[in-house]
Amino acid sequence: MNTVEINKSIMELNYRKEKLQREVDEIQSQINFLASLRESQRPTEDDEDRIYKLSGQSLFDQMFGGTK
Repeated sequence: MNTVEINKSIMELNYRKEKLQREVDEIQSQINFLASLRESQRPTEDDEDRIYKLSGQSLFDQMFGGTK
């Protein structure tokens, strides 16, 4: 393998590496988006309290000595 062939191979590998890095960056961006979406949909303490009260469990706990 001469110098020209080596340089060509290096350039091809660098091109492939950059292409793969762009794919990795895009996948990471999608992961970050989904993680932020998950966080925005996570119930807050107020939501959990409201769900607890609407579930009927609150009344049951009041009548039979539950924790809330």
